[in-house]
Amino acid sequence: MRSILCISATLALPLCVSSFMPSSFHPSAQRTLHEVPSTIRLPTKQYIWGNRKSIQDDNSYNLDYPESKQATYELLPGEFGFGPETIVRPLLKQTQLQNRKLKVVYDAKKDGWDAQKFHQKVDGKGASVVLLKVRGQWIGGYNPRGWASLAGSRPSVASFLFYKKLFGGWQKLRVNRTGGMAIGRDEFDTGIYFGSDALIIPLNKQRPRSVTSRLGYFFENGPENKATLLPIKGADTNVDELYVVSGVYAKGEDIPNSGGVTDLGFY
Repeated sequence: MRSILCISATLALPLCVSSFMPSSFHPSAQRTLHEVPSTIRLPTKQYIWGNRKSIQDDNSYNLDYPESKQATYELLPGEFGFGPETIVRPLLKQTQLQNRKLKVVYDAKKDGWDAQKFHQKVDGKGASVVLLKVRGQWIGGYNPRGWASLAGSRPSVASFLFYKKLFGGWQKLRVNRTGGMAIGRDEFDTGIYFGSDALIIPLNKQRPRSVTSRLGYFFENGPENKATLLPIKGADTNVDELYVVSGVYAKGEDIPNSGGVTDLGFY
């Protein structure tokens, strides 16, 4: 009987001691100090300003789905050439068009300064870049959702505007989280609307070359705190040149966002 009591006490002693130990000494507690539950996401790098900051080590930018995040400020190396396709190439890092051959699908001087003619050329072409020259300066915007004349808006967190800086290089202006509309209107008889006011080229019959821009709500103001994308604030401005550049796809190849899109804002 005495031996049984001794054995019981010996087995119970470690449990008693363990119950009075600080939680940090428990093996399970030590393990959880270094483990992150799968439901908690680690913070990711977000660059507010800048143009060529490296994000190559940022795992939040998944190149398989490059446009589920806001656009990067990084640029691709430039290419030799003078056409619209060559001009916009540096802006397409981490987009659907980064590694795709480009072509001009709409040239306003050739195809007409008219909203319906514009849609005849760009609808169903998928992600596209709008490039325009205003008072000698290149500006524009990237539309990941394309056009389809299906009415309504076509939202995307990956859309951005851009302008050529005075001393060379490009500056991108990303979507604001308070906005989110890549394209504010997609009617067959309306022109180009980034947001509802960020970059508007109505292509109407009364003033076919008119362009307006107001930054701050749908798209950010950028490091220069610009109120408008246009070279002169508050000026009555017309477009000198206008192009839409899209990707080249093989016959039968699926073109993302060539038709209707969901309202989630991704891709």
